[in-house]
Amino acid sequence: MKILIRKAKLTDVKNLVYLSIELRHFHALLSGKNKTLIEFKKLKPNWKSIFKKWLIKNIKSKNSLVLVAEYWRELVGYSLFQIKDNVPIYSITKLGHVSDLYIKKIHREKGVASKFKKEAFKWFKRKGLKQLSIMVHSDNKKAHKIYRKWGFYDYHTELRKKV
Repeated sequence: MKILIRKAKLTDVKNLVYLSIELRHFHALLSGKNKTLIEFKKLKPNWKSIFKKWLIKNIKSKNSLVLVAEYWRELVGYSLFQIKDNVPIYSITKLGHVSDLYIKKIHREKGVASKFKKEAFKWFKRKGLKQLSIMVHSDNKKAHKIYRKWGFYDYHTELRKKV
């Protein structure tokens, strides 16, 4: 059986939270023991309920697309795409943004991310967008390579500092 890509439903929210936990764990591993990065990624005690509400809002929104990858009725990945306002001084007023993209390790390198991308790019085109953005963890070299293959280029680097 192959992996099915479909729009997320409200009934998927609980499982999407679990996938989000895995994504955060993966990012924690990438951050290592860097205390500053760990502090920046510290979650609120009620983060799960906040995230659930945010997911529901995005699933219902006409300016968001939440996709899931399903294998034997189990969610094995998800992606979240949004339309955001650009900085008002620019002629391009709206940007497409890849907010989250996560696939369970056992299902990686099977073309799932490319299927997410294909569906999202079609959706962004239907919405009339011409520019997309994505953020990637600075130590996630594999994802960075995939996004470059998709046509993304380095635009800016965000630096952070504790004061």
